Amino acid sequence: MDPRALALLEQALDQPRDARERFLREAAGASPSLLQDALALLRAHGESEGRFEPEALPARIGDWRVLERLGSGGMGEVFLAEREGAGFRQRAALKLSALGIGGAAAVARFHAERQFLARFEHPNIAHVIDGGSAADGRPYVAMEYVDGEPIDRWCAHRRLALRERVQLFLQVIAAVEAAHRALILHRDIKPANVMVTAEGQVKLLDFGIAKSLAGEAGLTGTGFAPLTPQFASPEQLAGEPLTTASDVFALGLLLHLLLTGQHAFEHAGQSTAQALAQMRRQAPTRPSARIDAAALALLPRELRHWRSLLSGDLDRVLLKALAADPERRYASAAALGEDLGRWLASRPVSARQGDALYRARLFVRRNALAVTSAGAAALALAIGLGIAAHQAWQVAREAARAESARAFLLALIADANPVVSGREPTLKEALDQALPRIPDHFRGQADSEADVRLGIGLAYTNLMQLDAAEAQFARALTLRTPGTRGWAEVLQARALLAWTRGRTDAAEADYRAALEVFSADPALLRDAGEVQNDLASLLSDLGRFEEAVAFARASVASGRRLAIDDGALGARLENLGSALQGLGRLDQSEQTYREAIERLGRALPQRTVAYAIALNNFALVQRDRGDREEALSLFQRAAQVREQAFGPDHADLAGSLINAARLQAELGRIDDAKASAARAVALAERAFAPDYIGRGHVHLGAARVALAAGDLAGTQRHAEAALAVFERADSAAPQWLDQARELLRAAAGKPGDQGDETSAGRSTP
Repeated sequence: MDPRALALLEQALDQPRDARERFLREAAGASPSLLQDALALLRAHGESEGRFEPEALPARIGDWRVLERLGSGGMGEVFLAEREGAGFRQRAALKLSALGIGGAAAVARFHAERQFLARFEHPNIAHVIDGGSAADGRPYVAMEYVDGEPIDRWCAHRRLALRERVQLFLQVIAAVEAAHRALILHRDIKPANVMVTAEGQVKLLDFGIAKSLAGEAGLTGTGFAPLTPQFASPEQLAGEPLTTASDVFALGLLLHLLLTGQHAFEHAGQSTAQALAQMRRQAPTRPSARIDAAALALLPRELRHWRSLLSGDLDRVLLKALAADPERRYASAAALGEDLGRWLASRPVSARQGDALYRARLFVRRNALAVTSAGAAALALAIGLGIAAHQAWQVAREAARAESARAFLLALIADANPVVSGREPTLKEALDQALPRIPDHFRGQADSEADVRLGIGLAYTNLMQLDAAEAQFARALTLRTPGTRGWAEVLQARALLAWTRGRTDAAEADYRAALEVFSADPALLRDAGEVQNDLASLLSDLGRFEEAVAFARASVASGRRLAIDDGALGARLENLGSALQGLGRLDQSEQTYREAIERLGRALPQRTVAYAIALNNFALVQRDRGDREEALSLFQRAAQVREQAFGPDHADLAGSLINAARLQAELGRIDDAKASAARAVALAERAFAPDYIGRGHVHLGAARVALAAGDLAGTQRHAEAALAVFERADSAAPQWLDQARELLRAAAGKPGDQGDETSAGRSTP
């Protein structure tokens, strides 16, 4: 018998009796043998119902005296039972497996649940008291009896305030995180399985469809896992392999219900395929816009206050937990709990980190400068940066400063020539060699010295030499007059550095100070638009999408008024598309990305990097909308553009290739995925420094591809390589480390127990 048939039966038994067979035919119609097995189980269940009537209450089960029936379902019944001993009386919820349904597979999973629960000693998880077999051989488990109510009803009956609901929910998170630490997924987090006692203690129930992350025998495999559709993740509905991210999604669904009174997605009347398409195509509406005042029993003035509390940070927390792409969610239940704790403490939430480095690299490349000297331009091309001034027009206007910078750069070119030096120095060595010469060369030329230090600081930032970059920016600031254009330029560059290091408050402060200077001078409106664009990008990374869209729109509008070139406007449109994507406005995001790609395409080859990034990010939008074929085509086009511009061995190709590989694996094209991933890894190993974040992301993607291919050794090898990079880097986000460790846990399982978790999710630059 197909082992998936039992899982399908459990889903069918949640349907009305007259809809069960139709459900099975829709769910398993593509596999005649699976359908045949599932229908046979449904018939067996119907026969067993006749033999085991609900009113036939057993007197005893094992050592337990049965008091009453608490509930029944297709796969078993639950009784309130009691046993007595020397000086004690104990009550329990006794779960008895159904008679004959599912055969050995059902019995094995019932025993597995009992074993799972025996591991736990946690105040928020109902613990096991006893277990055994009834007289007829059916297994049972006696669990702690929770005298309480489902969490949604408990909150409603006590009219809990919003903050009180969040505080209560932290207990749910604690229980789920404890299960995850024990390498167990719950997979059925819903109100009926989250009880609250009269004292306000949460108890998580029913691990009957739990799954081990460690690949233990007897557990449910991938595909057609039992679930409750209203509280299932997209990957559950699709029958794809699951990770802790699936439970995080379910936590988001439950919290959404508690805080709004409504489900995040309305699946009524939808088939599983329709529900899945909706979840992957369209992000949920902002929770603060979906509050059901009647369900929460809120008066009009209470509704206004409730909405004001929910809007903003809590909106962002929920939307991150409910991201269709597992990699865009919180990396763990604990991370979700930490953000809720930050909200309760009136501190900023993290809600969506991880893209800062990606955008920082784009910023440096966008601002790499064109200078008037052919020699200096040659150096910029040779070593990938611009050193002389931050703005090309400024160099052209101030000839004396340009000439001084030109002489300095020509000297640097000479020293970088292998004929002169005997060998070709690295870019970092060339910069390090230049620094001692700056004071003498620019003696009495403060503005020129500041220009060069600013350029070198940006170069160091791009090389991830962050302490060295900070020193250059600090010196440049002392050479500038506060409140001037040059001073604001250094602030803008220093903001990038702070952002790259994760110091987002400092980055935002510097960007806003620079914007104030640029906005005050009509001649500097283009600069103001650039800072608005960068600030929008930062705010997107912080999950503050409404603010990000406002700044991005202002930047785009300014660019249109000033008639900036297609490449510059396309880069701003790309940023606006990303912010709209974060808000779940996928239609607007798609329209914006299409214009960005059209404009950037007209600006080739100068805007090759920005064009490839726009293709890459638009691919994520299409993936979120469920159009994976177009998403893959866009990833591959980004790789092709980079290869045509930079050659087949350029480091930038690695990101495009690994993004394509992950989506190829998700589409089941394993051989193509393995080939793309192997090439990406080879490029990353050859071109990226050992502590460069991009190298870690390539290995992370390769680990997911290996897992999809059933190559557990490869999964372990690449996950270990990714973890090593992230542990060395000073700007690695915690969720990247968590993802690498989770892949290592998956690699420790047995072949077939874990499938691929191949979300294309966070793109690699």
